[in-house]
Amino acid sequence: MMKNGILMKIKAMKFYVVITGIFLLIALAGCQKDPIEERDEFVSDMAAAVRADSLESYVRWLEGMGTRFALADNHREVARQIKTRFIAFGYPDTKLDSFLLTKTYRGTVYTTWQFNVVATLPGRSSDSVSVIGAHYDNIVSTGDPFTVVPGANDNASGVAAALEIARLMKKFRFKPRYTIHFVAFAAEELGLFGSGDYAGKAAARGDNMMMMINHDMIAYQPPQAAKPWYVNIIHYDNSSGLMQDAARLCAANSDLISYSDNTFYNRSDSYPFFMNGFRPLFFHQNEIESTYHTVNDLTSSCNFEYCREIVKISCSLVAEKNYQSD
Repeated sequence: MMKNGILMKIKAMKFYVVITGIFLLIALAGCQKDPIEERDEFVSDMAAAVRADSLESYVRWLEGMGTRFALADNHREVARQIKTRFIAFGYPDTKLDSFLLTKTYRGTVYTTWQFNVVATLPGRSSDSVSVIGAHYDNIVSTGDPFTVVPGANDNASGVAAALEIARLMKKFRFKPRYTIHFVAFAAEELGLFGSGDYAGKAAARGDNMMMMINHDMIAYQPPQAAKPWYVNIIHYDNSSGLMQDAARLCAANSDLISYSDNTFYNRSDSYPFFMNGFRPLFFHQNEIESTYHTVNDLTSSCNFEYCREIVKISCSLVAEKNYQSD
């Protein structure tokens, strides 16, 4: 009788353990996040971490170089300083990718080595790459570009976007699914030469490029402009899907309203990528300021809260397309 009682107690304990285990498994399953929800939360957190003051500091730093004209004597030093900044963010293998340029400017023929700056965040897979870029050179329509061209909005603001996204990738210890190249292009103002060289080399290598994101003039908002603010996401015949993804992420992670006016599709560094068969997007501000290509293109004329909202969108797109859970 006593033995039967002990057996009954043992069976009851086993039943209790089994039931408890089942409830525990159910509870743990309920705590697990859906992978899409987990990704979206990560992307949103990274976008929210974009800082207006960081963007402003990069633009002031670039403006402080005096001129970033591609034919000026300091053009290699400008590239070297941008390289040093990427290295400081944790990209030790940042390189200067050189190409020879012969250009006639105001009646004089110049032959110079130009330098794209390329910082790399290795991906878990080598199957594809993303390029996040902006041109760092500048010019003025009148005056002497060899001496003073601040180029704050055009296009220190674009370089600032690439720098800020690169900084955040390291801050969040992001391990992208595919390799990401952050590229500051040379000699855009003279004819899209830096991006043309880079895209041509990538095509010759047979690179599988998931996307190219270009930032050019993203920090001007007319004074006293009432919200909502707008952003132009220029796309190409092969990148309408990317544009739709960017528009969705704009609505989710920024305060801007996006639209796509492709009038100037061939006026910036995204165009050579399209011409070489790659899928680019071109982020551009809604308005063109009167200081365009003048010595008055200064940091003081930029709106970095507006710039931040644009960078939040491109940062979201890079993070989402390269997200891979551990």
